[in-house]
Amino acid sequence: MDSAKDLSTSFSTMRNVALSSVLALLLVALASGFLVYRAYENSGRRVYVVSQTGSVAALSAGNDAHTPYEARNLVRQFMQTMFGHDQYTYKANLDAALPLIEGRGGRRIYEGFTRGQVLQNYERYAARNVVTVDSVLVDMSKRPWSGSVYIKQRIFIGGQQKEPLPLAAKFNLVETNRSDANPYGLLITNFDYIPYSPQLTREEQELLQAQEADRQRRLQEAERGLAPASTPAPPAAPAPTMPAPAAPAN
Repeated sequence: MDSAKDLSTSFSTMRNVALSSVLALLLVALASGFLVYRAYENSGRRVYVVSQTGSVAALSAGNDAHTPYEARNLVRQFMQTMFGHDQYTYKANLDAALPLIEGRGGRRIYEGFTRGQVLQNYERYAARNVVTVDSVLVDMSKRPWSGSVYIKQRIFIGGQQKEPLPLAAKFNLVETNRSDANPYGLLITNFDYIPYSPQLTREEQELLQAQEADRQRRLQEAERGLAPASTPAPPAAPAPTMPAPAAPAN
């Protein structure tokens, strides 16, 4: 009798264990399926657009939802490529920058470069212009989206750096189609220069003073006939002419 009871209890225990195992496996399978679905869904949302200027992450779902991050990076890339170049990168940088701005605004900046003979001055003085973006401000709380950007242009002639040239502009942003040339899906419009006169940093002042002191020393040595014939001290070359900021349009 006791053996029958023990056998019945053993079968009940085994049945309960089996049912619990099946239920646990079912829960694990459901959880795993949900996690795999979420991972697949999220992986499809991030798309990387690769072009000659680099790669940019975009969203395949909800392309119309532009972010301030995208807007700031669009403006930063535009300023660095439109205004930062030398004789070798001049054309390539302009080709990369012009699709990011409306046609009228792009032509206006390009015509300023042409009048100032920027490319010719690059070639004449072996110069280059390096752009540092101080800040980009974008307001996307209301339409039309607007913002402003502040940069410094550091012009180098050979190994000598000229005094930084500040430049600032205000602009609007409109939505456009994403493409290889414009992966952000945003376009700069109403681009106008605004005043910007930051003070030189202590590092910039010290660098310029050291360069001028070295130039004066070399000139004095040249006058005394002490400078090596292979390294004459040249006079200060004029900086390549950059486009003067135009008055804001009414």
